[in-house]
Amino acid sequence: MISRIITTALLLLAIPFLTAFAQNSAKIEKVLKEIDPWVLTDTSKILAFIDSTNAVTTEKIQSSELWQPTVSDLSFLLGIDYVSDSKIDNTGRIYFLMRITGESAALFYMDKPMGWPVQLSPNNWTEEGYTISGYSVHPSGDYVLVSVGKHGDEMNDLWYFTRSGSFHPLLVSRTVSYSGSIFDEDNPDVFYLYTYDKKTIQICKYTISELRLDTLYTEPGVFFPTDYYKGQMAVIRRFSAFESQLLLYDVAANKMTELSDTSIYYSASFTNDGQIVTYTSVESTGDEYMKMCIIDPANPKESKVIYDPKMEIDDFAFERKTGIAVVVLNKDGYSELACVDVNGSAIATPQPEIGVISGVSSNEKGEVILTFSTPKTPPAAYKFDLGDNKLEQIASISTFGFDFSNIKVDLIKYKSKDGTEIPAFIYIPSGAKKDGTNPAIVNYHGGPAGQSRPHFQRNMAFALSKGFIYMLPNVRGSSGYGPSYEQADNLEKRFDALNDAERAIDYLIDEGWSNPDKIAIWGASYGGYTVNWLATQCPEKFACIVSEVGVSEPDHTILNSNPIFIPSWEKEYGPVGKDLNRKLAPLYYAENLSRPILITGGFNDPRVPPSDPRRFAYVLSRLGKAVWYFEETEAGHGASVKAQVIHDLATNYVFTMMYVMK
Repeated sequence: MISRIITTALLLLAIPFLTAFAQNSAKIEKVLKEIDPWVLTDTSKILAFIDSTNAVTTEKIQSSELWQPTVSDLSFLLGIDYVSDSKIDNTGRIYFLMRITGESAALFYMDKPMGWPVQLSPNNWTEEGYTISGYSVHPSGDYVLVSVGKHGDEMNDLWYFTRSGSFHPLLVSRTVSYSGSIFDEDNPDVFYLYTYDKKTIQICKYTISELRLDTLYTEPGVFFPTDYYKGQMAVIRRFSAFESQLLLYDVAANKMTELSDTSIYYSASFTNDGQIVTYTSVESTGDEYMKMCIIDPANPKESKVIYDPKMEIDDFAFERKTGIAVVVLNKDGYSELACVDVNGSAIATPQPEIGVISGVSSNEKGEVILTFSTPKTPPAAYKFDLGDNKLEQIASISTFGFDFSNIKVDLIKYKSKDGTEIPAFIYIPSGAKKDGTNPAIVNYHGGPAGQSRPHFQRNMAFALSKGFIYMLPNVRGSSGYGPSYEQADNLEKRFDALNDAERAIDYLIDEGWSNPDKIAIWGASYGGYTVNWLATQCPEKFACIVSEVGVSEPDHTILNSNPIFIPSWEKEYGPVGKDLNRKLAPLYYAENLSRPILITGGFNDPRVPPSDPRRFAYVLSRLGKAVWYFEETEAGHGASVKAQVIHDLATNYVFTMMYVMK
């Protein structure tokens, strides 16, 4: 019966535009009483709902004459693969993740730049639903630990690969995640990690020769080790995205010592003499960016600034033997590089062209590896030696003859309602004129503390080839612009950030690039929340909405998501059950939606529970709205493999073109 109701309801056309934007919860509460008894727990009804809605959505999209050519074009573009997450061991062997025609990335190594890549991880992992979520290389190069998730569930297994290429699983579970591998450089038979069972985090020790996992320490809340050195661990205790604490854990004594008050700490590494290098706000005041500091555990209150870049630090790699930190900086979304020693002295460093660095690794010889992409070039791996200004490419990907040189991106700023200038990246197809006729997509990033950046995006070539203007706003709450900007959307200030999101649409209209009948809004995760909100607040400003794995009711997501996220969610939105969260919930404004919307969910999503987009789609359908829902049963918080990426992008583009290119 539920299947027939949903199928019928999803085929209804949108009702006329409503001008009242107050919450009208009585009707919505009544509909929620229909779905809430089964949406979380009744597997048979959930699967019937998914089967029904997926069938309706698939029929609508794939029956379009746009479907096949879109899939064909995107299949070609998504066939242009990538290199990512490059690392180097002390022997000089280089490792990286690379996807070559396969469904997901595999782990490779090479023994010299541009050498023959040797694949380590097996091809059948994709067939079994496994994808690599990360890996750690022992400094000696004797072995590699590979984290593997299944169908996007983010519950990481741990596999062991020898230098010769043999491998076997060490820790496998679908209910416990094994993460954060840290090596004891004096004892290669031992490494440390933390486990998480969606209730408790534990610091553990694993002895390889005995295949034995020992639990060392646990406490309530969120905490994780970041480095180990001679019996001590640097640990960060996290209260929220904006509140954390630096700790020192003595393994033999099983004692945790607080080294700081509450501040912000991102990562921490030991120096050769047992001090700690960390990226923190402890020495920052007002609107200052965070700084790199060195802290003596014996006198932790006397932290010393060794590097103040006066811009956001994305990442750093610190090598104890050289005593040098390689720092990745974020300037308006573009990456820069810097190298400093423990005394704060600068080391000569090469600078990449305009683009984004996605990772950095170094070894005791002073060799540095990084991954880099531009809007025009796929991600590739590069190497340089400390003190040298030359970048050497070590691995690359073929574009199969496709020319991306005509892709151009500009960094612009537009004014929000209160006059705040909001940065955004905008892609303009060649020949586009300011005559209001261009189709456009405004795509809002996830997070909230994320950032849209000018890295290589294969589907951008497709968008531009169809004449789309593509805009990527970084509204208040985005990372990359300092702590004050990142926290400028917390609690009641979220309304300001949502206004920023609306003003991005106004910018395209006011500048003459497009008009409401030609604009689509897209968003995934928190970006999905953003477009859900806009869909119920200003539907007259766009033609359609694509909401992927998005939040429609903050309280529902907070209560049913991975508990590790709860402290940050409540700091961002507000405590569960408070009026503010209700006011911020697009679900309770659902009657205002008057434009067609495509909503997606991920069956294994540990971040935004799939029950949230399910409920939103169900409510909208029962209200007679033009809503289409698709839930991938073998994915989590987004696609896991290439075929899913192609399907999702093709679905989004075809849905969008059906409404903006009529």
